[in-house]
Amino acid sequence: MSRRRASAADIFQPSRRILRFCALSFLIIAGLWVLSSRSDLDLHSGSSIRSESWGYLNGKRQVDQASFAAPEQHPIDSFVQTFPKLRKFDQLEPLGHQDEGIIERTEGDESQAGRTPFDWPRTKKLFVFGDSYLKITERMVLMGVTIKNSVFHDFHVLQYWNFAKPGATVSHSVLPPGLESYGTYETQINDFEELFTPAPGPRNVNWQSNDTLFVVFFGINDMGRLNRDDLHEGEGLDIPSTTKALADSLLVSTRRLYSLGARSFLFLTLPPIQYSPKYNLPGQVGHDIQHRVDHSVSSYNAFLRKAVDDFEQEQTDANVMLFDLEKYWRLILDYPELFGMTDCARFAMTVDGKRPNLGRMGLCYHDNQHISWSSAALIARAVNGFLLRNSAAFQTSNVTESAIQD
Repeated sequence: MSRRRASAADIFQPSRRILRFCALSFLIIAGLWVLSSRSDLDLHSGSSIRSESWGYLNGKRQVDQASFAAPEQHPIDSFVQTFPKLRKFDQLEPLGHQDEGIIERTEGDESQAGRTPFDWPRTKKLFVFGDSYLKITERMVLMGVTIKNSVFHDFHVLQYWNFAKPGATVSHSVLPPGLESYGTYETQINDFEELFTPAPGPRNVNWQSNDTLFVVFFGINDMGRLNRDDLHEGEGLDIPSTTKALADSLLVSTRRLYSLGARSFLFLTLPPIQYSPKYNLPGQVGHDIQHRVDHSVSSYNAFLRKAVDDFEQEQTDANVMLFDLEKYWRLILDYPELFGMTDCARFAMTVDGKRPNLGRMGLCYHDNQHISWSSAALIARAVNGFLLRNSAAFQTSNVTESAIQD
């Protein structure tokens, strides 16, 4: 009977040797688990917030394993760095133009020495040059925007004239036109010179160098023509040399605007049009040349950034700004949910057998290559913030030190 009791005690009260063995085994297993978790965390961490989304569209939200060896800068960080830094509320010294201050602007006053700081809140006139991505009216009118097209216009603050035309390209000297010519940046400047120069132009316009912004956005149609083999005797043009020629030509024409009195310029890089439905979706007209368009856009934007930087260094009395639409649009393609968008791949859908308003449905594209109005609103808001960050009102104003109390 005593043996039975001893056996039962052994079962419910194991020896110290067994307890030590179990404890040691547990510690070994726990250590291996911690090491495994840490190595896995190190592998997948870094500057990326959502690294699996770096592949654009089509569910390609994966990062090549080779990229872990040399982590790239996250797209969000890359875009944010294109904006001027904003000083903290308790920083008394302005970040830029410390010695310039806010220059009060008077009509006809163009005599200040050096550069007049750009100030978006005080800008009164806007001249726009580009293609269908900037076109909102059927025809440009001398009086500016009419009441029929006043959705995004504040008549009390800003007048603007839009020379942009669908199909417009940078220059026919770089890419000859096809059967139908839609005009170029050069022809749009011709119209501007005829109608609005010498400054201040017609009495009802009265634009000045220090209160007018010139917006320049070209290249989308050039990328399409560059990669159409049927337009070049069956042989594709050399991408690096052609895109460099386009960027150089764009700045040559811009120097002409400068000679006519323009002093504040906003350029935009090309969005990654290779991911628009026209090139991205199988069966669309440009799908077979997507890789060439991808190369063309990247090459053109690289040359444009360099050309704009050279122009800024050359014209020391001009305000030269470059909004990186390529980086911003990639963010929208990667994170549509973050911007309240639903689908950046397709451009057609039906609800109860009818085609709905695609912008209202949150689609990024209105057709196979043009963005929807909701996408345009996102870009407009981002550009507005970019212009404000570049403004004297934010960079040199002393509003924070007088308005914020401890």
